[in-house]
Amino acid sequence: MSNIFRQALPMIPGGLLHEMYELKKSGGHYDYEHGGQWVPGGEERIPFQGAVLPIGSKDLEREFIGAYTRTSQKIYTNGYAMQAGTRVYDPQENITYTVTQELGHNSIHPMKRYLIDAKEGSAER
Repeated sequence: MSNIFRQALPMIPGGLLHEMYELKKSGGHYDYEHGGQWVPGGEERIPFQGAVLPIGSKDLEREFIGAYTRTSQKIYTNGYAMQAGTRVYDPQENITYTVTQELGHNSIHPMKRYLIDAKEGSAER
């Protein structure tokens, strides 16, 4: 790819991005020495750069958003891909979000947008 096209790609400016973590459960096993009880595994944190921004009225006009709440926001990444149900920890705000859907964007560049929701007081997964 030539430098002309590389410079034309829309990207989130580095000053807006900060380190966030995709949370994944890992391991877990049945402890047969203690009656076969399930012992949960650890939590793996996969770092990525993202920016959390509020949902705007244009998002609501342009996107089919099934449900949103007062705690819904959006995450922008410069290509880091996630799926609905992904849990994301933002250490800057000390909040864990759940990705509820990917928001549409022009497919010719790597920038991604996701609708996220912070569930206050929800049970640990």
